[in-house]
Amino acid sequence: MESNIEQNTQTTHAAPSGTKYVMSFVWMILLTAAAFAAVMLQVIPDAMVIPFIIALAAVQVILQLFTFMHLDLKNNWLTVMFTFTGLGIGLICAIALWLIS
Repeated sequence: MESNIEQNTQTTHAAPSGTKYVMSFVWMILLTAAAFAAVMLQVIPDAMVIPFIIALAAVQVILQLFTFMHLDLKNNWLTVMFTFTGLGIGLICAIALWLIS
């Protein structure tokens, strides 16, 4: 019985290293700086600024979900369903806002 307990404790997963979180944070800062620079330096045409910022925001959301919320797609149907449901709702809202304007 004791060997069974020992085997179970040895197969637990190690906590992710802090480097993953720091690199993700750096990427989020860079994406935010890119959005800020696009507006302040006017390097993107006026008609493309909002879609550019929305695209950068979508990348940040995905990065935050997978890094800080631990949503990895390793054979977990619930995670996949959550991700695609969120993308679907976001797409419907984006199309509705586009049609309203």
